[in-house]
Amino acid sequence: MDYLTKYTIPFKGLNDGKHEFNFTIDQEFFEHFQKEDAYQVDASVKVTLEKKSLVMTLIIELDGKMKVPCDRCLEEFNMKVNGESSVYVKFGEENEELADDVIVISGSVNKLETAQYIYELFVLSLPLSFVHPEDEDGNSTCNEEMIQKLNDHSVKDVQDIDPRWNDLRKLIDNN
Repeated sequence: MDYLTKYTIPFKGLNDGKHEFNFTIDQEFFEHFQKEDAYQVDASVKVTLEKKSLVMTLIIELDGKMKVPCDRCLEEFNMKVNGESSVYVKFGEENEELADDVIVISGSVNKLETAQYIYELFVLSLPLSFVHPEDEDGNSTCNEEMIQKLNDHSVKDVQDIDPRWNDLRKLIDNN
């Protein structure tokens, strides 16, 4: 049995209206999408399917935490990850993707595979950099010893500026 089949929603027998499905995602989930460096995640996913006669709407909500190394101090921490997205499903003659959030499925399809949409929501919910959150006072919670070592070894780049540039900077500042 394929691991990702548990993220499949059989919609054929469902009545019109809203239906909720709950899933969990963990490192094993990401191993099916990434061959290297699978994320260490513990998250819950709620998929709300609103079924109508001509269209269905999937609302995918993600909430969890992910173990990552801090980009600033290299110490591991649990980062919160959450997000929400919608996918609109229309019925048509053949399966196709009209846009990032609109798909068409044929009448012979009786289930929706949501794993790819969950994965995409997770990846799009990640920040550009993984940095320890600040405390209540706005101070960094990074490893102070590592930050001090980085500051000690950073190169202070002081260059002599050609004095001719100073006159040009005065022109820019006046405008």
